[in-house]
Amino acid sequence: MPYLLPRSLTENRNLAFIFAFGDLSYLEACTTLGERLLKIEQPWSEVALAEMKKDKGGYEKLVGIHKVAISITQETKSWSNLVTEVEDFLRELDDDFNFSVSLYGSELADEQEHESLATAVLATVRKAGFRKANMVRPRNGSEVLTKEIVSRKIIDFVFLRVRGGYWVGVTAYIPDTEQFRLRSNERPVVSADISMSSRLAKLLLNISGVEKGQTILDPFCGSGTILSEALLAGVNCIGVDRDRKRIENTKRNLEWTSRTLSAKSASYSLKVGDATRPETFEDSAKVDAVVTEPIFLPRITFAPSLERAQKLVRNSSRLYSESLYSITGIVKQGGRVVIVTPALTASSGKEVSVVLENLEEVGLVPFQPRVKHFDYPAKISHEKTRWVRRLVYVFEHR
Repeated sequence: MPYLLPRSLTENRNLAFIFAFGDLSYLEACTTLGERLLKIEQPWSEVALAEMKKDKGGYEKLVGIHKVAISITQETKSWSNLVTEVEDFLRELDDDFNFSVSLYGSELADEQEHESLATAVLATVRKAGFRKANMVRPRNGSEVLTKEIVSRKIIDFVFLRVRGGYWVGVTAYIPDTEQFRLRSNERPVVSADISMSSRLAKLLLNISGVEKGQTILDPFCGSGTILSEALLAGVNCIGVDRDRKRIENTKRNLEWTSRTLSAKSASYSLKVGDATRPETFEDSAKVDAVVTEPIFLPRITFAPSLERAQKLVRNSSRLYSESLYSITGIVKQGGRVVIVTPALTASSGKEVSVVLENLEEVGLVPFQPRVKHFDYPAKISHEKTRWVRRLVYVFEHR
């Protein structure tokens, strides 16, 4: 089960989100939670602190998180001023449990600091009378892996090093990500060239704001990962790709999704076409959102020279602009365009990236969540090859 504590203990408006994809996860949280948020801040890329309007959940749709922790303190404090709050929380627990301490900071958490906190928590647990409680220490670093937390039913104390003290909470919720791994690996066609995971595809769909019964377009659908996740959410799909083989692969994957995963409440249509040409969409109905990752770079097997990287990115930027001009015409007013772009690291170490700006003339403006201004592109933590990484832009059609 994703909830690790009794539901009565999870009813808390003050939360910490530990992110799987850094800034992109933050954008998902701001967008998906929307009206449920009173405020949210991001002390550093892997963490956000949020205050919700209501005590109960609301974050179950988020897929870009490792864990959600509920606060057991009202403010940031030193450890010596936190003991009472920890003792109060412990009174809600049964006699026999496993527990751990996970420490996060803007820089790599210090092992000595983690050990000091773990020792202090252990002493507090023992003082509270829990003689059988077993401490589980991290295998590496300063946090226990979520898989282990779930499998061993661990009470995971979360320490965030902020504002000269600690925000302290307890992990209350961990999303079920195993389903995404299975879908990524078990579908009929898994392309080594188009390596977006099902989990990342679902995150991008969440940011698009598309809802059940609406329609999305992926004009560079590849093997259909984005469309498969949309289909599972009850969203109607249109897929376009200029490579006929990729359209065939997408069809196989969507048929498998419909048949094996019972995604039968939505429809899909596929066609061969060039998304950089406006005539491709002349007869298409309006869609509620576009979610896509164009592949406008050759396979990169070594770090290119700076001159080569700049040339590749220039060519790619032109094709991105052409495709956005072409696609915008079939997006409904208020609909979002979520598009993934590449960044190349040259042999000199300098990064060169596609930049999407000044698209107002075709009606595209950067999308902004209600609660927070966001600076694009959104960077994806832990999602890069040696020389290429993904960046994400989100536009709104006005």
